Amino acid sequence: MPELFHPHRTQFACLHEAELVPAIDPQAERWYQEAEGMRDPKFWNDEIDWSRVITLYRQAAERKHWKAMIDLATLYQDGIWDGDKPLVERQPQAAMALTEEAMRLGIPLAWAVMGNYYRSGFLVPVNPTAAWAFWQKAADMGSPYSQTLIGKSLLTSKDQPDKLLWANEKIGLQMLECAFAQGDGNAAYELGLQYEVIFKNKAKALRYYHEGVKMGSAACTNSLFTGFHSSGRNAIIPGAGIDNDRAQRYNLIGDALAFNPAIRLPNLDKVLPLPPAKLSVWNGDKHQLVNAAKAVVTPPPKLPPHPGSNQKTSTLN
Repeated sequence: MPELFHPHRTQFACLHEAELVPAIDPQAERWYQEAEGMRDPKFWNDEIDWSRVITLYRQAAERKHWKAMIDLATLYQDGIWDGDKPLVERQPQAAMALTEEAMRLGIPLAWAVMGNYYRSGFLVPVNPTAAWAFWQKAADMGSPYSQTLIGKSLLTSKDQPDKLLWANEKIGLQMLECAFAQGDGNAAYELGLQYEVIFKNKAKALRYYHEGVKMGSAACTNSLFTGFHSSGRNAIIPGAGIDNDRAQRYNLIGDALAFNPAIRLPNLDKVLPLPPAKLSVWNGDKHQLVNAAKAVVTPPPKLPPHPGSNQKTSTLN
């Protein structure tokens, strides 16, 4: 059991998960990405070859791919269902074994998952004290998930333990900033909300929300849609008036992120920059807007036909 949760701690050292997890084997990463591609939200659950997905995750997990280990544990914990029909059978013991193995490998997220187990009572007694201890351990190890979970619980003016809130704004903000620096969209939203509502610094809130959109936060996108669709005190830029063009773009992007939270939009500024930059020309097509904001992916070079092959090359792209 980790050290007990200390909501009134006075120091926090920001560690980043990516710098602490084991290096990922290239072949394991290829298997993992293939499995992720098969789980695209555009497919219904009963359209996915779950047997293949499980096989790919398992192969990657055997090579200690930590994301595959956690994703496979999650599938085994809950299963996948089509009504009453299981598409992926629940395997609680296998889920626990994967989580414990990942903990032994020093995976911060695995310690956070164990906290979730104690919160819900998954194969362990429900124990909120243990849950917060594991989340604190994960946050100190660099888990942005736990840093956000704990960070937002410390942003209150007085202790309210019955609501899982404690007054430690300094450490709460440090944890959220650490998670934000790791690309956590939920942390971006919490910081934006704090600066907009509590600190009354809408300029800073605007920056957090906008960066959160790049990180895949639909909540950030909705906040900006509301802000640019409002006037007066409710406007995200006081006195700027309603900006329907920006509001429309945030609204459409928010729909895309709500459908697929895995989307990342590093090139958002090309299609939706913050004021006073002018908006680029856009034809109104939602997919074009979202795709233009995504990362530019260079396809791997095509290999030449093997000598002696009868394969014909197409002139069409």
